[in-house]
Amino acid sequence: MCPMADEGKSPDELLAEVYREFRDGLAGRADTIRSALERLAAGYDAGAADTFYRTAHTLKGTAASFEADELVEPAKGLADVGLRWLEDGELDPLEVKAAYRHLEELEGAVQRYVERVEGDAV
Repeated sequence: MCPMADEGKSPDELLAEVYREFRDGLAGRADTIRSALERLAAGYDAGAADTFYRTAHTLKGTAASFEADELVEPAKGLADVGLRWLEDGELDPLEVKAAYRHLEELEGAVQRYVERVEGDAV
């Protein structure tokens, strides 16, 4: 975003833009988590574990700031598993299955959040 483009916008317009950017980036974050999880399911990869954890952890932390409370619990579940993988340097097959369930929950929550905020904007 160019600072010059923000001139003349009201604080409400700027805030709406930040919310839109958050909303528009959610699918990409879920895709990043899914891609890292697929790499991990094929075998432990420290880089994938780091990406998986950091993306989930960041989403968990920012979701509440954007009134996306429905994203917090599935993102927390993913971040918790990802942190264990980072710390242990190995995967538990049951945790991989659990991570896929958390990811499905997150993807559903993303869809509900997007529908809700788009409905609020009408």
